[in-house]
Amino acid sequence: MTLLRYLAVALFVAGCAAPLSQIPPSGMPASVAAPELRAGDHWIYRVRDGFTGIPRGEQRHEIVEVSGDFVRVAGEVERGDGIQIYDRGWNWLRRPATNLQTFEYRPAYRAFAFPLEAGKRWRERLIATDPADGRQFPVWIDGVVRGWERVVVPAGEFDALKVERQVYFEYWEYALRGRSVIREVEWYAPAAKQSVKREMRSRYLRLIAGDDSRPPEFMPVRAGRGGDGGRGAEGVRGFFRARDRGDDGTPRYVEDDWLIYELARYAVR
Repeated sequence: MTLLRYLAVALFVAGCAAPLSQIPPSGMPASVAAPELRAGDHWIYRVRDGFTGIPRGEQRHEIVEVSGDFVRVAGEVERGDGIQIYDRGWNWLRRPATNLQTFEYRPAYRAFAFPLEAGKRWRERLIATDPADGRQFPVWIDGVVRGWERVVVPAGEFDALKVERQVYFEYWEYALRGRSVIREVEWYAPAAKQSVKREMRSRYLRLIAGDDSRPPEFMPVRAGRGGDGGRGAEGVRGFFRARDRGDDGTPRYVEDDWLIYELARYAVR
C-alpha cells in the first residue's frame, strides 16, 4: 500500500469513528457539578511518552490546603517548582503550562467549565504572567465537552466526560521561539474528582534568526489567515501570530513533548 493510500485510509477510518455518547451512563447526572475537594485527596499518575510509549515515571499530586476559593496542590511536574494553585473547579491559577514553565493566570485558565455536560463549549481569553521575570503573554482557550466514554486505566474503569482544549499561548523567547499551539485532552471522572487520563501535546514556532534578528513581532490574525502554521486557526479573529524579524530565516512549527498520564492510584474523601 502506498503512503498516500495509507494516509487516505487512516483519515477515512478516523472520520468514521463513532461520536461519543451524549447521554450519561446509568447513575451519572446529566450535568456534573464541581467536586468537593479536601486536603489529603491525592492522585498518582503513570506517565509515558506519546510518541515512543517509553515510561516517564510516576507523578503524585496531593491537595495540601483548601482555603476559600483556592486549592493548593503539591506534586511532581515536568517543569516548574511543583506548587500548583487552582480554584475549586480545577481551573488553573498557578501551574506550569503544557511544555512550558510555571505561570500565574488572570483570570483563571479555564481548564473546565463546571457544571460539565456533553456538548458544552467555552472560549476564554486571559493573561499568563511569568513569576520569574514578570513578563506577560496573552492566551486563548477553546474548550468543548465531547461526551461520555468508559475509560480503562491502571486504577480501574471509570465513566468519564472527555474534555478537549485547543490553546494558543503567545509565549516567546528572544530570537528563539514564538507562539505555542497546544492540544489538551482530559477524561474527567466524577468518581475520582479528577481526570483519570490526560494527553498534553504542543508545537511551537521556532524562530530562525538572521544577522539582523530582533524580538518576534505579534500581529493580529485576520479571518481566513492561519496563525498556527496552517492548522487550527483559520477564520479565527483576535489571535496573534509570531513573526521572525530575521532577514534570512524562515519560522516553522516544531513538535514539543506529547505526554500521556493515566491514573494508577488515588484516594479521595
